[in-house]
Amino acid sequence: MEETMFRFCLVIAAAAIVCPEVGATAEREMPKFDIAAACRGSGAVETVAKCTQDEQAARDQLARLWPQFRQSDASRCVQIVTTGGASGYVELLTCLQAARIEERNPTDPFGPLPTIAK
Repeated sequence: MEETMFRFCLVIAAAAIVCPEVGATAEREMPKFDIAAACRGSGAVETVAKCTQDEQAARDQLARLWPQFRQSDASRCVQIVTTGGASGYVELLTCLQAARIEERNPTDPFGPLPTIAK
């Protein structure tokens, strides 16, 4: 039994190394969030109806733009958004847009490196 399990794990590990795009395909799918739960638990000032409208608009925009985002950014943002409370499309879209801006204009949070005068 243990030998069979070991062989199975070995085959799975080898497949993941040889064909990494198999696992990546599932990750490239846009996540599905419960909009109603996100709006109920948001604690936002806006009404639930307005929150739902905003979430649906963000979901529609993400559906169009999803293939254009880098997988590393998408994976990181999904992880950030799904940590904690109810997840929402507005938060995910904001994260991905920030990642895209940072990609174009990388900034060092500590400022430029000092120059040493000779």
